[in-house]
Amino acid sequence: MTARGNRGEEIFLADRDRHRFLQLLAKTVSAHEWRCVAYCLMTNHFHLILELPKPNLAEGMHSINGVYARWFNWLHGYEGHLFQRRYHAVVVESDHHLLESCRYVLLNPVRAGVTRHPWEWRWSSYRPTAGLDPAPAFLAADRLLSYFGQETARARLAFRTFVAEAPPGRRPF
Repeated sequence: MTARGNRGEEIFLADRDRHRFLQLLAKTVSAHEWRCVAYCLMTNHFHLILELPKPNLAEGMHSINGVYARWFNWLHGYEGHLFQRRYHAVVVESDHHLLESCRYVLLNPVRAGVTRHPWEWRWSSYRPTAGLDPAPAFLAADRLLSYFGQETARARLAFRTFVAEAPPGRRPF
């Protein structure tokens, strides 16, 4: 799932904006019983990999994007649409698709030239999944790590290797 800024404009101007978005994401994940497997907040868009036990994506995204846009506009003195259009969502069809989608999302800052390595970008779930930072309560890092082994330390190492061995520039969806 992804949403972009209107006309490619920035939707996160400062760390404060990203912190607020993650707070809203945490509330929405809890309220809608989602599992957030991976995320990445860029400058003009964000990616979420979600598992939904109920068909409530539209309701949850309306909440996140609506509340965040009103807060962002109020804080920065803007008016009008923050997001380009409705979010874009793709149904993940297989375990392979899930893994490739997560890898793509977590490598977004590298492919965009913002960082050289995924662990340098603190606004994605790479660091907590890799065990470099504590995981936020809303992140189901264990869900992604379960594909890489039963023992946490080995699973994290295998996860890091998997991300590092990504083919260049391919989109999984």
